[in-house]
Amino acid sequence: MERIIECPNCGQKNRVNDENIKEAKCGKCWKIIYKNPKEIEKEKKDANPTSYSWIFWLVAIVGFIIFINLQDGSSSKKTTKSEPMFTQPEQILPYNGETQTFTYDNRVAPLKINTSHGSNYVVKLKDYYTKEAVMTIFIRGGSTLETKVPLGNFEITYASGDKWHGYNYLFGPDTGYSKADEMFSFRDTGYQINGYTITLYSVSNGNLRTSHINKSDF
Repeated sequence: MERIIECPNCGQKNRVNDENIKEAKCGKCWKIIYKNPKEIEKEKKDANPTSYSWIFWLVAIVGFIIFINLQDGSSSKKTTKSEPMFTQPEQILPYNGETQTFTYDNRVAPLKINTSHGSNYVVKLKDYYTKEAVMTIFIRGGSTLETKVPLGNFEITYASGDKWHGYNYLFGPDTGYSKADEMFSFRDTGYQINGYTITLYSVSNGNLRTSHINKSDF
């Protein structure tokens, strides 16, 4: 289509056929007086190639945030997974002084154990060096027990609690575990057999020091 376009720079009137041309210049001052609309749009895109890239980046950022949240949710589910509910039935308490022995050595050395009301106890003697169990003694809370143990050097640990669930589960998830900090040496001196008296509760001027331990160390 042919048209007359006046140059805005010098006022020269120019005859322009705008069909299939990119641009037209003034015949006098050579200033551009016409550009094809398609060419103008193309130049805008070329001049600003990221005009639509923000959409891509927005989608990418949103996707990354969703991914992180899903990962955090998955980790939270793993870390907050609750322990299986304890379902072992309660059993009748063993008789006071019930023992389990894991050695053929004669039990000749005296051991006296004092307890207080409120908890029952399973006292375990272990070889001080190998940590192998030698015997266990069940004591009902509030009672005093006198028994005999083999000769040797022992570590004494004990578990305490209220409701009894058998020797595999002791007093259930509420079981407390402790050990005496010293070594107990039951010896035959030739004149007498050394023994001990221990008290499993706090007493004034008492010299037995104990520490809390993990279940695996009982």
